[in-house]
Amino acid sequence: MTRQRVLTPSEPLKRTWALSAVDVALKDMFVSFAAVFSGRIDTERFTQALRATLIRYPFFHGTLRQQEDAVLVVCHHPPRPGVREGMSAVGLDLDEVDAPFPTGDRRVLYSGDFVSRLAPGKPPSHDGRRPLLHLKLTHFRDASVVGLSWNHALTDLHGLYDFLRAVSDAYSDPGHGPGEPPVFDRRDIWRHLGEPGEAASGQPSRQGRHGIVHISRAKAALGIARYLKQAVTDAVPVCLFLDEDGVDTIKAQAQAAGTKVSTNDVVNATLLKFFGECTRDPRAPPDVGLYFPIDVRELLGAPPASVANCLGNASAVLRRADLWSSSVTELAIRNRAVVSAYGQTQLREDLHWADYWRRNTSQGSVYHHWLLGRDRVYSSNWTSQELAHVRFDGATFVTLLRSSQLNKWLLLPAFHSTVLPRMEDGRMKQVVRVSVRREHFRTLARHLADWPHVQEAIRLDTGERLRAGV
Repeated sequence: MTRQRVLTPSEPLKRTWALSAVDVALKDMFVSFAAVFSGRIDTERFTQALRATLIRYPFFHGTLRQQEDAVLVVCHHPPRPGVREGMSAVGLDLDEVDAPFPTGDRRVLYSGDFVSRLAPGKPPSHDGRRPLLHLKLTHFRDASVVGLSWNHALTDLHGLYDFLRAVSDAYSDPGHGPGEPPVFDRRDIWRHLGEPGEAASGQPSRQGRHGIVHISRAKAALGIARYLKQAVTDAVPVCLFLDEDGVDTIKAQAQAAGTKVSTNDVVNATLLKFFGECTRDPRAPPDVGLYFPIDVRELLGAPPASVANCLGNASAVLRRADLWSSSVTELAIRNRAVVSAYGQTQLREDLHWADYWRRNTSQGSVYHHWLLGRDRVYSSNWTSQELAHVRFDGATFVTLLRSSQLNKWLLLPAFHSTVLPRMEDGRMKQVVRVSVRREHFRTLARHLADWPHVQEAIRLDTGERLRAGV
């Protein structure tokens, strides 16, 4: 049975931070993942490490508050009966599973139902507010799983990686000081880009560059209804297990052609090639849109450990014929060109776009991540080496898990993907979790032999497996 703890600050906090326009678009979005470790994590040491680390991350104890046209993270509350000022909670669930962890069973390991049990559930009832950060520690006989759920307005996945690393440091060295708080106030992060102001070209397009649109609740409901009718009934979750030697071969081919590409470039190229082969229809539109988030901390001059949504959204329009004729290596080179072209000018324009919608938001409207549009490929490609360095004494990182569903009943739309790092044979390898249509899985079977960097593909709802060369 799951036990719940509430972690509160050791003393009342009186701090306020303002969200940027980009953060406001994400303020109603909670994101979850589960990090698996190879041994047992001591519950009490983990709890104390969390308490010590949260001193450095005080905004996780905050709540979101609307003030005129701004959204604030507030770490002090007006006094209420029975609630001490400053008592914003962080939730911690504790669970025990009397069974070995199914490390070798990929079909079980990456299924939505299994992952959902490892992520934090309903947050503890403390002061009537949902915690902005909620964790769950699950002990198996031979492994421990740290599940996290956080409000996306606070940070992107890179920021959570840093938080998890800080917790593991405090666990290993309890006497070590928490250090300076990471950069958080977006006014500091964005200051050298200049004041947002009005978009230079007047009202921006409804879609924008990075796929976050602002629409009425009625239109959002209509869009979801159409999606449920047309896409969900035909969407299946698939995991592509990449072979690192094959990925390195593609990188070497690109290097020989004069371009150094990343694993993310190869992942996006694979998805694009897959998408192209699945849409060989003469009636299809001639262009395909690609967009994916990139970490812009370096562009902003922000430290790598900054906790914030330091996101740029690289995008490109590709000719469908190019997807058919290009190799994965050639598409990886093109992806690198798209990323390399993204600079401060585009970052500033994206911020202007987001700020325009923030200031023109009505109460009856919602922000919607534009994943459901026709002929768009979205890749949430946040692969990172950081997790390889997170350990709790002998418990080392094994794999990162995320559900293949938006929630327990709604599958992700076709060609939405997330990259999940894993350790295997002492190397960091990648799992690409992607949602596709049933017919597309059969298309993948026909082409998998042409992609030696994809070791295996598993359709998670049936357990059907495809292997390269088979």
